[in-house]
Amino acid sequence: MINIRREKKADEFWVEKLTRAAFWKEDRYEKSGLGCDEHYLVHRLRQSEDFIPDLNFIAETEDEIIGNIMYTKAFVKGEDGIKHPVIVFGPISVLPKHQNKGVGGALLRHSMNVAKELGYGAILIYGHPTYYPRFGFKEAKDFNITTESGENFPAFMAYELQKDYLKNIQGKFYLSPVYTMDPQEAKAYDVQFKSI
Repeated sequence: MINIRREKKADEFWVEKLTRAAFWKEDRYEKSGLGCDEHYLVHRLRQSEDFIPDLNFIAETEDEIIGNIMYTKAFVKGEDGIKHPVIVFGPISVLPKHQNKGVGGALLRHSMNVAKELGYGAILIYGHPTYYPRFGFKEAKDFNITTESGENFPAFMAYELQKDYLKNIQGKFYLSPVYTMDPQEAKAYDVQFKSI
């Protein structure tokens, strides 16, 4: 049985460890010396002013933390210059042995419900275009929203938590700067996990 709850301080290292395991690519490590940087991103997110602690959830079994989802604040800047707040999730991390068993979907549904209850208006993401539509996500172009550089593509998607929240917003999507990371800092942070 899977339990979903808010992350606690004592969970932080284990969440980073599971995130590393979830995203690690050995071939990437062989080429660049870093198999993933998502665990470093998780570490950075918690320190960011854009991080939303109320939407930081873990999935656990009786004896193990097996998944995590985190959210940050972002915005869509309208053609009139007004910034409209939205949120973005990522990463969603699930231990490899528990992947493809509904853990990520359970974390997503739970967090979306809480986000709606907390009054957030919409979620925008860059994600797999054949996976997220099952949760109600649509291409951002359907809401007249582009990326910061003015682009649209199937992996750029949006979901309205509040009905018609994006209806009259036309503009560009801006992520939190916390998602821009230095590869050398990520490599340095990864060293502590190599002895585990």
